[in-house]
Amino acid sequence: EHDANVTYMIYNEMISENRAEIAFYVKNPGEISELARELNDLGYHYNFEYSGVDEEESDRIIGLNLVEMFYFKLREILNDKEVDKIKELVNTSKRLSDALLRFNREAGRNLEAGQVFGNILALAISSRTKVGEAFHYKRLPSLPLGDVLLHSFRPPTGGNIYLLEYDGDLVMIDGSYGIYYDNVKSMLEENDLDPSRVDRIYLSHADADHAGLSGYFQEEYDSRVFMHPQAKNIIKEDNRAAGSKTPLLELNHYFTVLVNHFTECKFPKTWKTYKTRREEEIGGFPIIDNFKVGNVHFKVLESLGGHIPGQVFFLSEDAGLLFTADYLLYVPSLKGDEKRSLNIPRFLMTSTNANSMLFREEMQILEEAAKKIDEKTDRGLLILPGHGDYYPIRLTL
Repeated sequence: EHDANVTYMIYNEMISENRAEIAFYVKNPGEISELARELNDLGYHYNFEYSGVDEEESDRIIGLNLVEMFYFKLREILNDKEVDKIKELVNTSKRLSDALLRFNREAGRNLEAGQVFGNILALAISSRTKVGEAFHYKRLPSLPLGDVLLHSFRPPTGGNIYLLEYDGDLVMIDGSYGIYYDNVKSMLEENDLDPSRVDRIYLSHADADHAGLSGYFQEEYDSRVFMHPQAKNIIKEDNRAAGSKTPLLELNHYFTVLVNHFTECKFPKTWKTYKTRREEEIGGFPIIDNFKVGNVHFKVLESLGGHIPGQVFFLSEDAGLLFTADYLLYVPSLKGDEKRSLNIPRFLMTSTNANSMLFREEMQILEEAAKKIDEKTDRGLLILPGHGDYYPIRLTL
């Protein structure tokens, strides 16, 4: 049909049950575009590698078709009108259109990881359709902790927002996407919480879905922000994997550029860094710093770098709280879009991790450490993840 002569086909379900390699040649490079369009219509994820004449033109054709394939994916969670608005936004920015093209080329070269990155990017982009009157949230029951009150909110996409209220002031632990800033302020006011009272913000890591709001709060209310020192290179290089040895460094870079832009991430201009001293550890995770909110003491635990460089957890043994960010999610509590777009089984295996094997090891170590703390804590240990509902760790026993 496309005047293509197939030279060989390779498929081995023991290596990958959903991947095949086909080599063929065509006389007319224009047929590549037609073939790619048909693959897009069928919903296949693909990558072309080629050689021959007109390589510059072939590269352009393949790149544009990969971008169209991404828009096809967007239509799984957005309607045509919403996708057209995203296209218009991309077409007005050369940097954005180049980043999207390069992201999809890198995703094609790393098919399984690329699919997961693409799913999460699509979910992030969908945030643009959930602002203003379309914004909604879930408020979890507030928890009394002596003279401190813990509030928990789940925006439509992005990370959870936790607030510790003490003596009229608010201490935020992680925030969501920056695009929700105005809506988040209204959300707090609706719940009798004054956004101008957000005095401190402690961030688990420098991903947009956890840190995107922080710069807005600092700019308007002079909130003090705390991050790991490794966040500096991540922000400077527009690369969430900066400082890691991942072979997916380029994919992470374009993913970071796109997510930060689409979700209007704003990092603080200045921030205080965790001390990163490593005198003690819990379950193999170094205790690098600590802070206090009222009568609640927190230890800052440094991850081993599986998800992203500079990732930390916040533990209060006396209050029975462990903030885990993207670790130890309670999957049944995730929303439909989150479950579909994050593709949970593969998310846990591949995901946007700097080192997926190390990430899996960290998950196991963190869960075991949490269970040990739970056993020796009278009130038990509550896991407060960055996505989904909080839950008692003994629920997993």
